[in-house]
Amino acid sequence: MKIPDLLENAIQQKLNDVKLVELKQNASNLSEKYMNQKRTGETLLNKEIEALAYSIMRMPATYGAVYTALKHTLEKTDCDIQSVLDIGAGTGAATWAVSELLDAKTIRCFEREQVMQELGKAFMNENPKLKNVLWQYMDIVADNLDVKADLIVTSYMLNEIKPEKRESVIDKLIENSNHIVLIIEPGTPDGFKNIKKAQRIAIERGFNIIAPCTFQGVCPLPQDDWCHSIVRMERSKIHKLVKNAELPYEDEKFSYIAISKEKYDNSGTRILRHPIIEKGKITLKVCHNGKIEEMIITKKDKELFKIAKKKKCGDNI
Repeated sequence: MKIPDLLENAIQQKLNDVKLVELKQNASNLSEKYMNQKRTGETLLNKEIEALAYSIMRMPATYGAVYTALKHTLEKTDCDIQSVLDIGAGTGAATWAVSELLDAKTIRCFEREQVMQELGKAFMNENPKLKNVLWQYMDIVADNLDVKADLIVTSYMLNEIKPEKRESVIDKLIENSNHIVLIIEPGTPDGFKNIKKAQRIAIERGFNIIAPCTFQGVCPLPQDDWCHSIVRMERSKIHKLVKNAELPYEDEKFSYIAISKEKYDNSGTRILRHPIIEKGKITLKVCHNGKIEEMIITKKDKELFKIAKKKKCGDNI
């Protein structure tokens, strides 16, 4: 998968007057901040070149994660999505993904960092479908969310705020959704803890789980285990240069949960770990309708074996 050409061109236009050395230095500084600073909710960038470096490093992965999670969610539902809120929108990657899958009448991006807003707007001005997206300042922790929408999306946001503030933020998202809340977090143990928290709160509030879970209940995985999906994103030349990367792609691991007022059939079998492929045999760790099981598929299961060979962690089978 790759980001839309219009977005790639918009980013490239912003690079015309930027020195590569300065861009790489800012990218390196940002990576250091995000890896080593505690999650206090404080801003980690405040200059346009920092926001540009961030967009190059993170927009492709965020786009891919949101697109993949939303596509799977929409396959499970039949509700009419006409309004969207992108909370903690950053430079707008989630909204670009939403616009590829939905033709919503109104989309609002809420973001507290001015430099991120301005860059996000500039990117969207290059896309006729996104020119009318409304951008608004909001700190989801401190401010009230006074508008509802059919779909509320937040990506890689909960992990950036103080742990004690996360439950109240999840409540705000759920309370203001007409239909669906989609929460995406890093595909790490810590990121998955946020997803499990959102799952628990949704169930306690009487909401339903759409995806990726295969049952309506609290996750059966033990505390030291986690569930994630993977999307492979094509790297642009500038992405490879900024990240000092050699591979032409990156694999983004993400955890997510889709929550709904309406109840949908989410039963099925989800692959929890990379398939172990041996001669004539594939072993899968799966969540089957809420039960963690080991699934062994052999060549005797001809069609299923062919299907399983193409599956990866996070897929349904």
